[in-house]
Amino acid sequence: MFTRLALILCCAVSAVGCSPKHEPSPVDQALSTTAHELILPWHQTFVRDTAELQQSLERFCQNPGNPGELEASRQSWRTAMMSWQTLRVINFGPVADGNQAWRLQFWPDTHNRVGQKVEELLAKDTPITAEALAGSNVLVQGLSALEYLLFDPQKTPLENYQNLRICEFLTAASQNTANVAKALHSGWAMEGDNYLGVFLSAGEGNIAFPTNRDVVTALASAVVMSVEFVKNRKLGEPFGGRPGGGRMNPYHVELWRSKTSLPAMQTELAADEQLFLKGLKPVLIAEGHADLANRIEQSFGDSRKALSALPAPLFDHVRNEQALPQFQAAWDTLGQLIALLKRDMPDALQIQLGFNSSDGD
Repeated sequence: MFTRLALILCCAVSAVGCSPKHEPSPVDQALSTTAHELILPWHQTFVRDTAELQQSLERFCQNPGNPGELEASRQSWRTAMMSWQTLRVINFGPVADGNQAWRLQFWPDTHNRVGQKVEELLAKDTPITAEALAGSNVLVQGLSALEYLLFDPQKTPLENYQNLRICEFLTAASQNTANVAKALHSGWAMEGDNYLGVFLSAGEGNIAFPTNRDVVTALASAVVMSVEFVKNRKLGEPFGGRPGGGRMNPYHVELWRSKTSLPAMQTELAADEQLFLKGLKPVLIAEGHADLANRIEQSFGDSRKALSALPAPLFDHVRNEQALPQFQAAWDTLGQLIALLKRDMPDALQIQLGFNSSDGD
């Protein structure tokens, strides 16, 4: 699945084999901590949660008239989706090969293409299997399709799940999601394709990361891109771009069917904060920028508080004029955080962020 990664790894391992042993620098130590305390555990958690989702839906589909099993499956979906909201911050490595992120979640979906494609597939008479979905349109493959089937108001009456095609779809999509999760973990794991080795072996011969500064750049770019996505997409999309923009549409809220849009924002921002604290703050401090590191940490805290003050579920409050000041406050606070991350941090670290920011700069 990850042939390009194998080539990168081969070069990286060759370089490591010829390198003398040395004490890890503060940068190397921060990167190792990030990999072993965040990136690998996040992948392991996603594998566990998608496997539990698959098992829960298989149990439900053995007795699709059981409301308790349906609610258990919905809760398993929520847990798996929050695991993905954490993991999606890592936008480099195995996930970048073959559109893996889109296979798990397709959003923004302003024209309800997920629902349309799911209905088209349900209307056919071809078997719905995990293997068939894996070769199909990304819209029907993963957590977004499962949200539609488990939470859309037109699908949720319990008697609808007596339709064998729907349960066939549920079990196939959950199995496909679990397969993607396992493949992503295998891509990083030492016993798999070992992208971990690539991540931790920056140097001559490493195509992906010629220096450890390139690894720092990848982490910084991932954090900036993710925080911008939280601000400009997750928060801004329902307002036509920004709160107060005048084009409010609650159906443009992420995860509006499951009403988990606010937890999703909070979960992704928490992952960004952890990446900063483990992987970037120690580098800033080691290179004489403790004041900036502390200001960024404080700004993360301010952003967390601003999000926690938003009314939930967001779907019910986008058109509530009394809630607009809270949305604007969250928007402004995230903007202040982005300014520190995107302007001041790269200058301090002497890096240039990748050209993948969600605001198009």
